[in-house]
Amino acid sequence: MKQLTRFFALVLALTLAFSLCLPAFAFGTNRPDPEKPFSNSAFFDYKDYRIHYRTFPAENAKDQIFMIHGFALSSYCFVALAEELVKAGYTCVLADLPDFGYSSRETKDTAKLPREELMHALMLHLSDKPWFVAGHSMGGYVALGVAQSYPGSVKNLLLYGTNGNDGAAGAPAKLMANDTFVSTVGPLMELMGKSKPLVRLLYIVACNSFSFAMHYDVSKITDPYYIKGTGAGAIRNFSMLPPTDYAVVKTMPPILFLNGDKDFVITDSTRKNLRAALPDGSVDYVVKGAGHMVIETHAAEAAQVTVDFLAGK
Repeated sequence: MKQLTRFFALVLALTLAFSLCLPAFAFGTNRPDPEKPFSNSAFFDYKDYRIHYRTFPAENAKDQIFMIHGFALSSYCFVALAEELVKAGYTCVLADLPDFGYSSRETKDTAKLPREELMHALMLHLSDKPWFVAGHSMGGYVALGVAQSYPGSVKNLLLYGTNGNDGAAGAPAKLMANDTFVSTVGPLMELMGKSKPLVRLLYIVACNSFSFAMHYDVSKITDPYYIKGTGAGAIRNFSMLPPTDYAVVKTMPPILFLNGDKDFVITDSTRKNLRAALPDGSVDYVVKGAGHMVIETHAAEAAQVTVDFLAGK
């Protein structure tokens, strides 16, 4: 949690610095329709929320996987992995958390709900059968929370580039829930998110691959930042994450825990509590040379490890 908070602080610092020279940055103009951003886009209305999700169906599907993205990103970061898993016979549903991607943004008038309740409601809406639930980075915290709160709906957890949430109720979360902080930093975060050069720079660090980041379509990251309220909503979103209950984690079905050994966003030293709580039969796999975005840069390897785990190998 501390490592992710440090990265978030770095993002904010870069936002302030780069916002002073915005004229030098190119902003996209041909943005997708937020009502139909992708050909397989769908929306789920639940109380005050509208959740965007995409379904990647597999023919004669063996099972179903529900995927939850990390902070500042959206469901798009799971596309490469989902496409590999579909080939192996698994239907994948990629959801945008509230305040990210093309889901609705929270405001002061929103009756705020836990991320876990929203994701679980969508899971139930789509199927009455239990899911494999995948989470990347902050999405791993949410996935853990879903399994803690709704164990009957989760077969196994598939966790990528994440750790346990050791302190969401601490001082950083309280600061990010402060209205003055949110109203000040939120707009700056939106400016940062719209800047393709800045996002690409951050992605070089997150991917640990200059070549991959330079060829990456960063518009898939920047486009949602044109939706009003993205910055403020994202910060408030971060403040609502519940801590991980490691005693409960130990009682869960086996977990796939896959990380890159060059992850500079969430480092290996911060994973010790979750690693120690992994249930018997879990798979703790490290991808050599991979950074934080292991699900994109090493999608084929991550998919093969995932398929082997699902098959009980």
